[in-house]
Amino acid sequence: MDLLMISANRETFPDPVYPLGAAYVANAAQKAGHRVRTRDLMWEEDPPLPLLEEIRRRPPDAIALSFRNLDNAAWPLTRNYLPSYRLLVRSIRKALPSREIPVILGGSAYSLLPDLLLEELDGDYGIAGEGETSFPLLLNALENGGSTDGIPGLVRKSGPGNPALINPPFFRSNPSAGMDRMPPDRSLFDLSRYTRSGGMANIQTKRGCPFKCKYCTYPLLEGSTFRLRDVREFLDELEEVVRKDKIRSFFIVDSIFNAPPDHAHQICEGILRRKLKIRWSCYVTPAGLTRDLLEVMKRAGCDGIELGTDSAEQGAMAGLGKSFSVSHLTDTARWCHSLSLPVCHTLIFGGPGETIRSVRETLDTVDATHPTAVVAMAGIRVYPDTPMAEIAESRGLVKKRSDYLEPVFYIEPGLEEELPETLLSFARPKGNWILPGISIPYKPMTQKLIRRAGYKKPLWHLLSLAPFKDRIYRDR
Repeated sequence: MDLLMISANRETFPDPVYPLGAAYVANAAQKAGHRVRTRDLMWEEDPPLPLLEEIRRRPPDAIALSFRNLDNAAWPLTRNYLPSYRLLVRSIRKALPSREIPVILGGSAYSLLPDLLLEELDGDYGIAGEGETSFPLLLNALENGGSTDGIPGLVRKSGPGNPALINPPFFRSNPSAGMDRMPPDRSLFDLSRYTRSGGMANIQTKRGCPFKCKYCTYPLLEGSTFRLRDVREFLDELEEVVRKDKIRSFFIVDSIFNAPPDHAHQICEGILRRKLKIRWSCYVTPAGLTRDLLEVMKRAGCDGIELGTDSAEQGAMAGLGKSFSVSHLTDTARWCHSLSLPVCHTLIFGGPGETIRSVRETLDTVDATHPTAVVAMAGIRVYPDTPMAEIAESRGLVKKRSDYLEPVFYIEPGLEEELPETLLSFARPKGNWILPGISIPYKPMTQKLIRRAGYKKPLWHLLSLAPFKDRIYRDR
């Protein structure tokens, strides 16, 4: 089958992100014997006229679209991407010579609302969750006229006026399966352009997350247990990217890198054993973190962590479902300082039980840790089928499932007016606090100039430097 795989993501803030999931799934389709063409809308004009011309000139047997994000997840300056997705699919439909050519939807954004988006975007089929196993099975069934029953994660229409049918995703029907399937084919999308524009390549050591944060979608997208990659297989992929693509800066995109700690230790020890001269950063939780692990991470090339702090007030932490205490947080910050390991805290304000007092306590506690940078969000982005969705629905923020087609944010009643101003007044004199949705930290041209100069670390490393302080709040 001749397949056209389209990565639909166009978001460049804070950096363009290589479509790793699409590269995994497209490679699986190749290995199953299908011919795969790819188009990446990150680098296309809007509307993507060259893409539509290619479809008219050389119609594929099937089209697959990968959607990464529903919106920018920031309040109150929210950008909803769904209207552009509607226009894209509508344009593709018009360019196709026949309605018989199936349009297949997938990606993390699609997997959050698979039933609604199949109808909303006029797809023929969808894959909810990871697609390395499911997508080739669907292509084979379409090519050979076989049955699609039993394909993990398959979403299909059930007739006019009826809800879409959704099979359990792969990780639910195969809960003991690891992640030791074929690696992504990075040649399918322009990796070098992403590393020039975004500084780093992305790579994954595991999928899933067993933590119970009330807002989080990782358990929905990847499962509620860790599914670990074989350490040797991961190191082989890492070493190949270093050797073949001449890349030495990476971001590990696991939900949490430091759990389970023995797996993280093995990854770091393997990097050291193979003498890979790389730099990398990752997401980290204070829960279960030790100084010993931070030490081996730094020796293995880790040059910064993004710490999933969320809050530093015990009541607000409980409202978010956090699994660590304030003392865990302050211990982590102290260890990082002693190791000269840069830290970017990520905070989320306005959750259940939040008050202005708890907001100020979090601000003061985090600021006292002397972070390299802080990213602070006002409001909790609510996604369906999460514990936060249950709270939002019980309080009348969401009355029917179709309400989720527009971005929904939870803010504890009474904080809507005061919260943004409280955060802004605290953050403005600091210089290294970022408030997405409230104030834009820098112009896109600034980001481009930094990357063109060869800077390869996450941009938050720069926020404590004096030349950037005055830019953080200029758009307010």
